[in-house]
Amino acid sequence: MSKKFIGVMTGTSADALDGCIVSFDDQFQLIGRISLDLEKSYKKDYEECLMAGYKTIDESKKLSELENILNNQTIELVETLLDKKRLKQNDIAAIGFSGQTIFHTRQRSYQIGNPQKISDSLGIKVLSDFRNFDIALGGMGAPLVPFFHKYLYSERDKNKLIFNIGGIANGTYLIGEEISLASDVGPGNCLMDLVANEKFNRPFDFNGQEASKGQTNNILLTELLTKCENMKFPRADDKKDYYNLMNEIPSLDANELMRTLAEFSAEMIKIFCDHCNNPKDIIFHGGGTKNLFLMDLIRKKINSEIKTTDAEVESKFVEAAAFAYLAYMERGEIFSPR
Repeated sequence: MSKKFIGVMTGTSADALDGCIVSFDDQFQLIGRISLDLEKSYKKDYEECLMAGYKTIDESKKLSELENILNNQTIELVETLLDKKRLKQNDIAAIGFSGQTIFHTRQRSYQIGNPQKISDSLGIKVLSDFRNFDIALGGMGAPLVPFFHKYLYSERDKNKLIFNIGGIANGTYLIGEEISLASDVGPGNCLMDLVANEKFNRPFDFNGQEASKGQTNNILLTELLTKCENMKFPRADDKKDYYNLMNEIPSLDANELMRTLAEFSAEMIKIFCDHCNNPKDIIFHGGGTKNLFLMDLIRKKINSEIKTTDAEVESKFVEAAAFAYLAYMERGEIFSPR
């Protein structure tokens, strides 16, 4: 029987843990998937640790507690997946575990989550620390999903652009069978989620309902875009930098602010499209695809119909599948059960 891989992902939105079982034998196959919601307190504590600028787990008891939660949730997710698909540990070749990014620069990256403990508990090999592995090979450590984009979508003589709209948005420009450019491109959902939480006491703006009620503040939108105009490609964005933009925003009507931030996220995606000469084939995945108002803004700005990855992989699970692929390619540090 062929071996299968599990990918486990939690992104900068810090609202859920996504996992899937996949096979890369003759062709890609998604065998099973599951998502576990993280407690609201996890996201709150994570944001506090992120803004505090901690660089190791030793600097904060709260960070250590978050790591324990993430370890236990990951173990629960994998056990649930295996039980759901009636698989055993020895059916799995390896787990690709993203960890939760706390600190990231082009020189060094740090994630909480203990892959050795997860491996020991499950009795399955775990690959992790993918970002530092990529940096050591000359990359920026982010984004990492473009490797999977290439595997899944590259075709000879076809140009394609694939966007992942998570807390941070990133894009992959494929020219034929090669990655021409891969970069973070803008704030994605993170600023809208911040306002949804602070102004509406919700984790996100469901379908962009609040943004759709507001008018764009063009002065603020221009200011935000101006502050980002020197951000070149390729790059790895830090969510804290976008959060810091919010400190300079004057008091606005909540719906007006939400609408302006949706326009900002959409415009940053358009800028990357323009940079990549607007290929006809543009595909989206990530939590942002569920925001119908945001996706309509993007559609109008790029003058293209919206396609998602759902025909190949449900949008929500693309990043989890990408970490399974990184494990399959052994593009990370290996932790074997002891």
